[in-house]
Amino acid sequence: MQPTMLNEQAIVNNLTEDNVTRMWASRTTWEDEQLYIVLDQGTTDIGHPASLVVKKFQNENPALQVDANVKYRYKSEMILLVSNSHDNIIKVIDLIEREDAIMLVYGYPVNGSLRSWLHQPMDDRQPLSWPQRRLIAIGTAKGLHHLHYGCNKPIIHHNISSDNILLDQNCNAVITNFDDACMHMAGLGQPLPIMGVRPGNFGFAAPEYGNTASHMTEKVDTYSFGVILLELVTGRMANGGGGDGNLAIWAHKVIELMAKQPEKFESVVDKRIPDQARYIDDMASVFRLGVDCTVVDPQQRPSMHMVLKRLHRLLGCRPFRGLLTRL
Repeated sequence: MQPTMLNEQAIVNNLTEDNVTRMWASRTTWEDEQLYIVLDQGTTDIGHPASLVVKKFQNENPALQVDANVKYRYKSEMILLVSNSHDNIIKVIDLIEREDAIMLVYGYPVNGSLRSWLHQPMDDRQPLSWPQRRLIAIGTAKGLHHLHYGCNKPIIHHNISSDNILLDQNCNAVITNFDDACMHMAGLGQPLPIMGVRPGNFGFAAPEYGNTASHMTEKVDTYSFGVILLELVTGRMANGGGGDGNLAIWAHKVIELMAKQPEKFESVVDKRIPDQARYIDDMASVFRLGVDCTVVDPQQRPSMHMVLKRLHRLLGCRPFRGLLTRL
């Protein structure tokens, strides 16, 4: 953990109903877990109040002391995050233990979720520019690449969505919500155990979650990341692509049409993106990659290693008319 000195009692005192948040979307619902956003006034090595996210673990009956089940849940999440630090993954910066509760304290990226920037009223905020969206795509890919390849055992997130990507003040992406994450003990490419795996957030979840006969691998994260790419380009919601109510299905139909009439690609781009003509090649390449990541057959999806490689190679490097055909 980082050597940040926090005012732990002040944090505990601020875990009130007024500070409860549903900042990220979890598929696992525990009535005895709660998220809070608090200001820590005593962060000695920062020098000013710091916004923190606090995840509180306790028994369903708050009057009871912490038991083995509560300890198992917090330890599982803490071990995943503390031992696998990365700039694009949320950081656990402290652990607070009391007799009736255990609290994990995270650093809070202050710009909110990607979903709020793409799909909620902007108020006085400017819409995300394409360079910012490109930065978000690459940062999220780097975080997932680290989970799959940079840890002692691959970690599968299982719940990548625009709700679960937070942005810092520079629009760097931070992957959050490891409630459903697991170590893949068998290794990449091998089937994941499906016991206890819940269906994902509609629109982001790979088809394998609803098919018990299908092998589930780390490519479920690739699928969800592909939906993120499609959201960044089109501004559409994952569950609102069109008549199908599914962005990935809609995008696969669109790409077939665009291969014949690439000049019509501009009609699917998020109209709020400034200076679109300047970045149309980049946007087309990311849209194509999003489609490739969301094919139904997981074996045909690129690995996150290949995804990151393609992001670096494709952006701004090919003529527009070639970008909407399969590479």
